[in-house]
Amino acid sequence: MNRLTRLALLSSLLLLPRCLWAWSNHAMGTYEALEKLPAVAQAPAVSVETLEAFLAAEGPGLAQLLDEQERFAREHFRAYPPRPDDLRFSGEEQGERRQAFLMALRLNPEIKLADAIQPLPGNDQPERLHLKASDVLVFHDLAGWATWRFIALQPGESVAALAVLASASDEPDFGHDIHLFSDNPGAAGQRYGFGPQPFGDPGYEFSSQAPFHMGFYHESPIIFAGAPYLKRSWPEWRAYQFHGLARYAFEHGHPYWGYRFLGWSLHYVQDLTQPYHSTPLPGETTTSMLWTAVKAMAGFDADKKAAISRVAARHIGMEHYQLDWLLESLRNPQGAALLMAYDDTNGDGDYPAYSSEYPREVVAAESHAHAAALDAAIGHWLATIPANAGQGFSAGNQLAPLQHDAQLDEQLLGLQKAFGAHSRNLVRSVLEP
Repeated sequence: MNRLTRLALLSSLLLLPRCLWAWSNHAMGTYEALEKLPAVAQAPAVSVETLEAFLAAEGPGLAQLLDEQERFAREHFRAYPPRPDDLRFSGEEQGERRQAFLMALRLNPEIKLADAIQPLPGNDQPERLHLKASDVLVFHDLAGWATWRFIALQPGESVAALAVLASASDEPDFGHDIHLFSDNPGAAGQRYGFGPQPFGDPGYEFSSQAPFHMGFYHESPIIFAGAPYLKRSWPEWRAYQFHGLARYAFEHGHPYWGYRFLGWSLHYVQDLTQPYHSTPLPGETTTSMLWTAVKAMAGFDADKKAAISRVAARHIGMEHYQLDWLLESLRNPQGAALLMAYDDTNGDGDYPAYSSEYPREVVAAESHAHAAALDAAIGHWLATIPANAGQGFSAGNQLAPLQHDAQLDEQLLGLQKAFGAHSRNLVRSVLEP
């Protein structure tokens, strides 16, 4: 491939869609996937512990763990940028221990980490103290979280293990991974060593988390040759970090943080079950992307713009469809096929035991293999609904029923079954070693 073609291909893939949701709200899916897993469902309630108390009790041990994780990451994860030495966590920091810990993990140091749980729809507990979205998330635009509820927790309070774990599985979308690159706002990106944002739109706040929540591991070598920046994505590393922290917390008597870290690890694995997070342009073949790139290089970029617009519309449409179907199922759970897919354990044993390679070699590979079929099913559904038939509330202020598409339902049932299986396999690796 000559240099001009490589540059054209790079430009054709650079502007990935802004939509970065993966299964909208992770907490709801995690509740469904784990509610019947004995290791979680039968676990005793845990006592809420502040992060500061956890760090004060375990500082030296955590320092050793993070050093071990750093050595492993440098040896095992593709395109991994080494952690700068001045970010090392010693465990002996005074006064700034929390910030030092977050920066050693190379997370956004501004994240709120509020002690709160998300209830399932219909279980809001209005008598409890609720936090505002701005108390939980760091984003300026909070419209996407307007309907979610956050019940505040107090230190020492007893809370169900499943509630902590499921709620934590949504937390990495609260700002863990935004503004970590050198061309993002804020000081963290200048220190973290990740360099410029490799893909997505650096000017769009939520987009800066893309390289940590999307993993393009199974593209053609030609695609990676033309767009090498696609290798700079690290959800498998994030899953590894928090998987190790969860095991440490449980082993040293801190179950509350064990479940929170385990939920964070779950998030990145669950993201990879979404084909739009494992494949840059679902529905496009290597040949079609190359041809689009050549035409764009020649000044005819209509096909490039159309491909990006199509993928964005289908990604957003699928997210709305899946969320509407899940909410519909939770309102009428009896015999709901989607809920049964989440907690179907029949295929759990078809996968290998969970390991550091599992997110890439099992989850992302399976998701990538389903990308074209899912994209086609979404296209079929979008072609059958009227242009003005938006979901949401009808004129009678009632939720409009979802217009189901058999092809799309079939694809989503398979993907949510995988979501549940991979979630349980990860959890088992910590709670049932």
